[in-house]
Amino acid sequence: TITAASTALKVDIDMGTTATHDAAKLDIEELLATRLLVQGNSGSGKSHLLRRLLEQSAKWVQQVVVDPEGDFVTLADAFGHIVVDADRSEGELVGIANRIRQHRVSCVLTLEGLEIDDQMRAAATFLNALFDADREFWFPVLVVVDEAQMFAPAAAGEMAEDTRRMTLSAMTNLMCRGRKRGLAGIVATQRL
Repeated sequence: TITAASTALKVDIDMGTTATHDAAKLDIEELLATRLLVQGNSGSGKSHLLRRLLEQSAKWVQQVVVDPEGDFVTLADAFGHIVVDADRSEGELVGIANRIRQHRVSCVLTLEGLEIDDQMRAAATFLNALFDADREFWFPVLVVVDEAQMFAPAAAGEMAEDTRRMTLSAMTNLMCRGRKRGLAGIVATQRL
């Protein structure tokens, strides 16, 4: 549904209907001005909800998806997202992220096939580069991170402490300070 409200364009995303409720709607403009947390157990439909949100908003707003499992690479075929294989050097990831912001291109950063420590470092490098983009490129963009519990671990566990700190910093920048830079963070996680 598109309606003109004064000079602003209002776009509602249809998130589906249930037997007992009317269609659930999300306002893209409001979503871009804030952030979103999707939390649920494994198999509860978090990735399905993210896919619906991405598909419904693809023609209206730039999207960047951090995809640890390769679940969102099909957005390239359906909506023209660029698939970025994260198996690259830090310098290459920074350069790609800068071009993504500059040219307002939607993309999926696929981490599939990398070891957990490499996934975390690649995601943190890419997110930090999106965050650090020059002010002239602070256009609105939905930044979706699936399986976010991987990127904001409570303890180092199987990864190096410097990697843990790097990913926590990237996620904190995205979710706490990113809005001022045009980054609307959306995270899906199994645990808070």
